[in-house]
Amino acid sequence: MMEVDGDRALAFRVAGQHLHRRTDPLAAIAACGLQEYPPGWARVALHARARGEPDPRQTVTVNAMRGAPYVVPHRDVAIFTAALVPDDGEHLDALIGKMPAEEARDAGLGVRDALERVAAAAREGLAGGPLERDDFHQALRERLPESLLPWCRGCQSRHVRPGLWRALGPLGVTEMPEKATYRLARPSRAPVAKARAELVRRFLRCFGPATHTHLATWAQAAPAYAKSLFEAVEDELEAVKVDGRGRWALAEDVARLESPPRARGVRMLGGHDPFVGQPDRAALVADKDLRKKLFPAVGRPGVVLHDGSLAALWRSRKKGVVLEVELDWLGTEVDVAKEAREIAKLRGCETARVTG
Repeated sequence: MMEVDGDRALAFRVAGQHLHRRTDPLAAIAACGLQEYPPGWARVALHARARGEPDPRQTVTVNAMRGAPYVVPHRDVAIFTAALVPDDGEHLDALIGKMPAEEARDAGLGVRDALERVAAAAREGLAGGPLERDDFHQALRERLPESLLPWCRGCQSRHVRPGLWRALGPLGVTEMPEKATYRLARPSRAPVAKARAELVRRFLRCFGPATHTHLATWAQAAPAYAKSLFEAVEDELEAVKVDGRGRWALAEDVARLESPPRARGVRMLGGHDPFVGQPDRAALVADKDLRKKLFPAVGRPGVVLHDGSLAALWRSRKKGVVLEVELDWLGTEVDVAKEAREIAKLRGCETARVTG
């Protein structure tokens, strides 16, 4: 059995996500999708991986892994949506979350029934065209029973639990043409079995070597369902060890794992970038104290990669036309001025001021 250390596994993930060398924008997006949360940060993630931006007709923003909005290639939408939905009703709880599932049962509904009702209400409400978030929720209120509209203290109103309406993306009901706007999704004719297999492949190329529990964490799926996805492609997998722990990699990727391509240059990644959000946080940051700084309860910092290695944490705030960037170096300082200026433009500023 092949054995590698954590550093080599991270280098493999850097290359799998095109952070070692910029590539075609659509290829960068296709690797594992780019999370569009907080709003606008998918463009920052794309800049770290690609030169330029794709034709907007080739991509779509849709609620996908963990219910978060992701930018994905339209041709691949089923991989990041339909593949997340299990056939077994017992595994649907993970898709929507424990509380919405319990509330659905308390109302005398199964989780699948609750999803079907919300999906039907959304299809009817969006039949006339896209709706902004508040209007979308009002459309759902007008069409659903009170049992699916619990009281929300935060907004002082009744509305569908986020776990249910976010699941409309994986169910192929909604997509997001603009920020906080929903419309009926364009249909995908991709076979679900093929989409599920490809989801595992893309996950392992970007986050491998890994286990099915890592996939479950990343996708917000039931572990048993994630295990079944791995089993469906078991003839394509090869067992490896990372720092002595059993993992799986695609057999076709073993050569890249043995000798990952070397990363060059500086990349500044947001706190919710796919690389930062990898399911095995300890692999990304072994030091517990540093890990707490990188993953606080609120307000994640971004990270600076230099030649593929973690070099600093960073935070930013807009001040007029200037993006103020504060760095917390973890070792040797490197020049990030050019990258900071590019990110400033992507965040709607004219320039950046770097401190730290």
